Amino acid sequence: MLGGALQAIGWAFLPFMVLPVLYLLFPRDTFRSTLGSIIRSIDLIIYKLGETVKWSLPLLVVSVAASVFALSIFGTATVKWLESAFYFQAIIIMLGAAATLLAGQHVRVDVLYEKMDRVARARVDLIGFYVLLAPVCLLILWNSQGFVSFAWRTFEGSTESNGIRGVFLLKTLIPIFALTLIMQGLAIASRAALVLNGDAEPERPEGVPPFFTDSARETL
Repeated sequence: MLGGALQAIGWAFLPFMVLPVLYLLFPRDTFRSTLGSIIRSIDLIIYKLGETVKWSLPLLVVSVAASVFALSIFGTATVKWLESAFYFQAIIIMLGAAATLLAGQHVRVDVLYEKMDRVARARVDLIGFYVLLAPVCLLILWNSQGFVSFAWRTFEGSTESNGIRGVFLLKTLIPIFALTLIMQGLAIASRAALVLNGDAEPERPEGVPPFFTDSARETL
């Protein structure tokens, strides 16, 4: 049921995904203000999510350290401590992916991107959203519906008798991961549309570097 609900949210998001293209075709003040509101809202949500998720990093360190000390000093390994490290790692990766995209810190394989000017970067990110990011995330949303719903119906837990009974929560992170990436990708595509039409971008959250900065300006 939850998997279907998350999938429905993803499909309901589809009409908003065409706004950057519509603005390129019909640059109107209404579209510009709408895009600005969407960009600011998404950036703020993803930024707050990233700020919350980052506290899982020290918890991950503590869980791993506790497992190592228990095994090396007392000669015992607690399944819950061992599994908690996997839970914290999954939370950091799955829920932090969109915040990493917001900060522009994902690894890029395109060595030419860093040498492009502002307009060329905007064009690459706009095309990349519609050709790569959005289709893959929608495919993840579609394919994850079945096993996430089944996991919630059975409240799937660890295969170990004394493990953490929360595998259904881990599987729920998969559609959330796809949904948040679509959201942040839409914000980036909307910024790209503004840049391609020569309009100013909305301000980004404090401490987050700007998008589409010219390489020549970065070296100054």
